[in-house]
Amino acid sequence: MKFVIKTAAIAALALAAAGAQAQLYGELGYSALDVEGAGSSVDLGALSGTIGYGVHENLAVEGMLAFGVQDDKIGGAKVELEHSYGLFAKPRIMLSPNFELFGRLGYVESKLKASAPGYRSLTDTDGDWAYGLGGNYYFDRNSYVSANYLRFYDKDNIKGDGITIGVGMKF
Repeated sequence: MKFVIKTAAIAALALAAAGAQAQLYGELGYSALDVEGAGSSVDLGALSGTIGYGVHENLAVEGMLAFGVQDDKIGGAKVELEHSYGLFAKPRIMLSPNFELFGRLGYVESKLKASAPGYRSLTDTDGDWAYGLGGNYYFDRNSYVSANYLRFYDKDNIKGDGITIGVGMKF
């Protein structure tokens, strides 16, 4: 993970030094998450915040932090997302003056907790490469709504997906 962070930071600085127009932005959103594995599935909800930096008109780097706000149950056990964080490269293109299409490529690490009455709770933290697609609709030059899909985990026969709806602001 440290390698990914260093590489993204070096790339961002190199592009910014090359004269690319930089743009700082932030987003707040709600994520509906689905985690499937071993024949069962849980539906979780999270509030997420993203800070991004446009290093070029067609590329940004982003950091994301999310906290669980909706839990689910499997049998008698409660499953909850404690937190997730990620780092992404975000290729993007304006298709019209108001609509932007983007992709996300990066890494996400999440911490899940499972607990049942009368048993010790279990927590697990793991991460995986992540990818997704989305779009932004701009109301004006600085404010927009966003919708995106992200596959944030896919290993050991467990898959995690999410759809996020949010609002954003350029600074």
